[in-house]
Amino acid sequence: MKKALSCVFILCFLAVGFVAAQVRITPKKVTYRRPKPISEYKKTFTITWPKVSGRPAAVARRIENALNYERVFDFTIKEEQTDLQWLEEATYEVLFNKHNVLCIGLSIQGTAAYPSGSDHYVVLDSLNGTVAGPSSVFVDRVKLAELVNKRMAKAIAEEVARWKTDPDMRDLDEKELLGDKVFQVKDLENFSVDAKGVAFRYEFGFPHVILAAEPDNEFDLTWKEMKPFINPRGLLAVMVR
Repeated sequence: MKKALSCVFILCFLAVGFVAAQVRITPKKVTYRRPKPISEYKKTFTITWPKVSGRPAAVARRIENALNYERVFDFTIKEEQTDLQWLEEATYEVLFNKHNVLCIGLSIQGTAAYPSGSDHYVVLDSLNGTVAGPSSVFVDRVKLAELVNKRMAKAIAEEVARWKTDPDMRDLDEKELLGDKVFQVKDLENFSVDAKGVAFRYEFGFPHVILAAEPDNEFDLTWKEMKPFINPRGLLAVMVR
């Protein structure tokens, strides 16, 4: 009987240790070649894949699928090796990995008529691989969006004031470029988390030639500020206890 109880205790101890352990994310950089490059600079492109370990195989696959560049940014490697030829590099950054909360920033960079790029952030429950969207981790999302919009309105006002002091920007049409820009509930989607709090972003969509005139598009809220908006039963509840 004592031996059986000891075995149960050991199994429970191992299970607790597994739950507490951080998932491991390691980079795997792959260089892809284009058989028919359209220029000297399009011969190859590189993708640094986030490889997951420290979890059962099914969970690791689920996390890797959620972090798949092709799925997130809607392109395929095959297209890039044939006709598209825009991508130059895809990379990632681990922003947070603790308390079973995993936040990864994905980034792609490329060149067509001019260099451009895109970023996307994924927040997951690293214990089971489930992606944590705004509807599962935030409450009072309308009020939250309104709070972020106030921060955005301040950023817009500061940027427009800067336009007026810059000869190259003073003639920009504020109403045309910014008149309809409002941070809404749908814009809560692309958020990230770290030890300090939550960051939300807004896509202003300025043309490339006046990209330097865009207002700041990232709005940070501390965990103290976020506490009223955190679902007490959601993944991020541990961050505000």
